[in-house]
Amino acid sequence: MSSIGMLISYENSKEGEEFLQFFHRENLGHDECVKAYDDKKIVKAYHGLKDVMKYEAPGILANMLAGLIPDLTNAKILDLAAGSGIIGKALYDRGFRNIDAHDGAAAMVDFCRTTGHYNGFHTCFVGNGDKLTMEDDTYDSIACSGATLRNHLPASAQSEIARVIKPGGFFVNAYRANLYETEVEYANEWREEAERLEKEGKWILYGVLKYPRFIKETAGRIDIYQIL
Repeated sequence: MSSIGMLISYENSKEGEEFLQFFHRENLGHDECVKAYDDKKIVKAYHGLKDVMKYEAPGILANMLAGLIPDLTNAKILDLAAGSGIIGKALYDRGFRNIDAHDGAAAMVDFCRTTGHYNGFHTCFVGNGDKLTMEDDTYDSIACSGATLRNHLPASAQSEIARVIKPGGFFVNAYRANLYETEVEYANEWREEAERLEKEGKWILYGVLKYPRFIKETAGRIDIYQIL
């Protein structure tokens, strides 16, 4: 697939996977990736993938975060790189009621506004010199799923993530378990930055969960970092 126009429709999981693969092609780049997402038709097509691709990560992530946080109603949560709000819905269904949506693509954030699951909305890039617009220690936790991959969240975004979470709070991050085989350079950069922040005392690796299906037949992994 080489054209944005070819991304609008798909009929099965194979075509759905081709749709997703467009956004993390090696030669696409971060800026072009965000531009591709910033289209109402693309957002609608992206949102429809949750059923076609058997996207199980949102529910697993929401359950895990609920197990870490005692007060679901009042805990302030950021859905980082929220896309069309699939994670936000899972969090809301699990009992969270104070959720903000963030994404680099305005069309994605606009779609999140229509879902009824969020209180606040933030459109900005993060990492590679760009900072989140929130103050330090704003959130009790940050949830993220499916954005740890090439052209999406750069490794340097992690320091900003840690900055806006309150001490004791959690960064709960779900992604495909095969990332370290399919996108080796990116995955190594991500891991090295996470380890650097741990050595600097910004956070600790609280735990790792591996589970059978992140999306379709691909296994998933969730990393949990606790802010110090």
